[in-house]
Amino acid sequence: MNSPFPYERLPLKDEFFGRTQELEKLSTIVKYSNNMLIHSKRRMGKSSLIKTFFEQNKDNYLCIYVDIFDITSKEDFAQLLLKALANAGKFDLKTAIKNLTSLFKRVRVEPTIDPNSLEYSIKPIVATLSFEEMFEDFFNSLNELSKTNKIILAIDEFQQIANITDVKLDAMMRKYIQEKQNISYIFLGSKRHLLTSLFEYKAPLYELATHFELKPLELEAIFEYAKKYLNISLEMCQYLYERSDGETKMIQQILHLLYIQKEKEITKEEIDTVIKEIINSKDSSYKLLFDTLGNNQKIALKIVGIYKSGVFASSILTQYNIKKQTLQSSIDTLLKKELIDKEDDRYFIPDRTFELWVEGL
Repeated sequence: MNSPFPYERLPLKDEFFGRTQELEKLSTIVKYSNNMLIHSKRRMGKSSLIKTFFEQNKDNYLCIYVDIFDITSKEDFAQLLLKALANAGKFDLKTAIKNLTSLFKRVRVEPTIDPNSLEYSIKPIVATLSFEEMFEDFFNSLNELSKTNKIILAIDEFQQIANITDVKLDAMMRKYIQEKQNISYIFLGSKRHLLTSLFEYKAPLYELATHFELKPLELEAIFEYAKKYLNISLEMCQYLYERSDGETKMIQQILHLLYIQKEKEITKEEIDTVIKEIINSKDSSYKLLFDTLGNNQKIALKIVGIYKSGVFASSILTQYNIKKQTLQSSIDTLLKKELIDKEDDRYFIPDRTFELWVEGL
């Protein structure tokens, strides 16, 4: 039995709500083969949005989705692109391998089976190929396919290419993006500073994508959906919305836990109990993470978690017995570790559950 509030899997068609305008925006972008950069805080539903859009449009477009969060080299990037292309479309295995064999010039493909799901897929064989050969084969094949298909290529966690320093991946991609026909590139990411640096003025990808920030779901949309399954008032829905700071995944998890408890009427106390349960479930991993930090970094994390803005106020520095320069240095380190983020003059912990855990220290 599925919960109507999924938070660890993709939502089913009737579970996806509150993103009508975003789906319409995507439809307009891809209709004219334009590109889009979608950014937001983590756990706001970017991946669910693009995958739902793909599911709704798979009959009209060749939809290719690749998540590059784990890449550590340019070869990883090229291999993931090739694997995503090889497994896109609605072809049977035999037909797909035949088509890909004629499409790729250097890359070979073979069937493989997932030992866990027992599902078949197609594996590119690239052991003897250089990055340049794989990269060129992918984009040449993509352009060849675009002669007979309208294509959407979505690259999730796109900011990770900024960590690959032995080659300018953005500059290499610019050439292919500029020359494309019938292809829409959708770039998604959550590490805002890294991501926007790839599209800023004078960067290779400057003005090659329409920027779009995915905002939190609207409270009214959450309430209209939640009240179908829960005896929840707008006031209580607003309370859990504020406690989760509008983070989609945490909202869904709170609603899920309330749903499985089958309470008659939801109260603040029950919401607080559920939030405490979520925080406690991650207590061990958060402690391990916290213990990897130096003492000044721990202090800086506490200050950001509690105060967010005005963190360099003299009263705060006195309270925590830390110098402004030391706090700034520690905050810079936490930014590099991606444990905190910054928007304008406000620092925050992007993982709301972790932020609440820090507030409780």
